[in-house]
Amino acid sequence: MNSHVTQPLPWIAAGMFALSVALWPAAPERSRVRTAWGFLILYIVVVICSALPAGWVPVARVTGEVSIALIELAGLQLAVVLVFDYLLRRVRLPKFISEIVFVAGYIAIIFHLLFKLGVDVNGIFATSAVATAVVGLSLQDMLSNIAGGVALELEGGIQVGDFIRCGDLSGWVQHVRLRHTAILTENGDTVILPNSHLTRSAVNICARLHRHSIPLQMPYQSNPQEVIDAVEFALRKSLPPGVAPDPAPVCQIVKMAPGQIDYAVLVWLTEPGHASKAISAVNVRLYFALRRAGLPVGEITTLVQLKDGVADGSEPLDPVDVLRRTPILRLLADSDLIEIGSRLQQLSFAPGEQIIRQGDEGPSMYFIVAGEVAIQYRAPDGAERRISVLESGDFFGEASLLTGESRSASAVAQTRVDCYQLHKHGLQGILERRPELAEDMSVVMAHRQMELAVIRERLDQETARQREAENQTQLLARIRRFFSITASS
Repeated sequence: MNSHVTQPLPWIAAGMFALSVALWPAAPERSRVRTAWGFLILYIVVVICSALPAGWVPVARVTGEVSIALIELAGLQLAVVLVFDYLLRRVRLPKFISEIVFVAGYIAIIFHLLFKLGVDVNGIFATSAVATAVVGLSLQDMLSNIAGGVALELEGGIQVGDFIRCGDLSGWVQHVRLRHTAILTENGDTVILPNSHLTRSAVNICARLHRHSIPLQMPYQSNPQEVIDAVEFALRKSLPPGVAPDPAPVCQIVKMAPGQIDYAVLVWLTEPGHASKAISAVNVRLYFALRRAGLPVGEITTLVQLKDGVADGSEPLDPVDVLRRTPILRLLADSDLIEIGSRLQQLSFAPGEQIIRQGDEGPSMYFIVAGEVAIQYRAPDGAERRISVLESGDFFGEASLLTGESRSASAVAQTRVDCYQLHKHGLQGILERRPELAEDMSVVMAHRQMELAVIRERLDQETARQREAENQTQLLARIRRFFSITASS
């Protein structure tokens, strides 16, 4: 075996392989690690060649010098990764510095190999002037791309992770090299952009917080202030995913056009490149918000005013049947239920929309006709817990309706939710005529609150019964005070 190959090079190669394995899991530049493996494999091939029979063994001097050069090239790859991606990571040196060091190291190793093999290196340098002119003319585009890459690195305008638009192309920046910049498009394609193209074209680097205008047309029959209030209230109360809370969403009139009023809903998006998803969520919220406000949305030329009821053509559930299934109204006669039913307001909410928010005021309760509603409680430490999921036939918000206290939990639509809303004035007259109902309502409410307390606080049965009795007395006093009724009235 060649003595040049049997020197400590095998141990050095083994150490480099171990280092590359250690660098691989967190290496930002895995391509360099893979290249180092390639050189180590070539080194093994040279070692195998040196062990061939005498008639097949290449010139010993050549195999020895090539082995050394391959080890040096593998070491250069790993050194660049170790120094620039680990040791100097916090210094944030321009990327082209590591590229220049890398290219210079390659040239030095190759020229050193040629010198060791007896090649006239001085002759190569003597003819370099002519060669440089020829190479420069043939590699104009490459040199232009390299110059563009250096300019991009020095200016620092384009960073990895930015969402950029250049001409008809847009995507997230994956990496910036000396010759090119790679972006990942919204369709999942990787596009390689020459750096000379980026330096010669207008490049739009999308801000992390980007304003977007969503058009909305409404007929003149719809009160503009009602439209603006309904849109802003719905979006600010329950922000769709991808929309920033600050600056808050705004609705403005753009133009008084023939047959319609043109509005613009201004929202600030937080996820560049995912605008379509956020805009779709905003449009869904707008549709449900305008429906709840009695402001139907549709093409102006074919607009048909919607009647009360479910807009999708299905038969609405009889409000009296909904009320009859509610425990706090179990003692009411059919005539009383019909009276309350006439005062219900039918509402619909989009998936993910917040129906009520913990801490808000609101003397009203809701009866679910269709869909699922998650009841969520936010603890003082900020942790949010899901208490339960309500379905068709369930109700929530009765504590605020009967006592006027602020919401003790939030209710969020899990799916599309159709429900009826009952305000305080819808119950006022009946409680004034039948004040004894307040006691029965307080009993049902106290039991319902006790069930929630058992879940949240894991109370034992005896403690739960004592708390239920205490709460019932307190709730009865609050109901009578809130509705201005007395036991003898």
